[in-house]
Amino acid sequence: QVSQNELDWFHQDSEAQMKKWQQEKKENRENLKALRGTAKKHSDTNERYLKTIDDKEKQYNACLNTFLETSNKFANEKGKLEELIKKSQGDSQECEKRAVKAEVSVLQTWKETEIWKLKGTIAKAEGNLRILKALS
Repeated sequence: QVSQNELDWFHQDSEAQMKKWQQEKKENRENLKALRGTAKKHSDTNERYLKTIDDKEKQYNACLNTFLETSNKFANEKGKLEELIKKSQGDSQECEKRAVKAEVSVLQTWKETEIWKLKGTIAKAEGNLRILKALS
């Protein structure tokens, strides 16, 4: 009878232990299910963030390429304009030199014309003087 009592106690203990383990197993399954759900949510969120990052990186690269193209375009235009300015300045200086030469030429022609007129007047005066001397 003592053995039977011990055996009954042993069965009771083992059943209690079994119920305890089954309860732990059930809790562990629930925890595992919850953790899997959380992991899935984090994985989905991570994928969304990665997609957003990729989209933003594409937008950034597109804007960067546009900026670089525009910058190069303006740099080329600036270089062309600077060349045109230098050429225009050279042309302007050349025009000024020609204008000065033309003005000098006009003044020399005017001077020569006036001298020629004066020489003509002098020649007339000398002629008149000769006539007056001859008459007197």
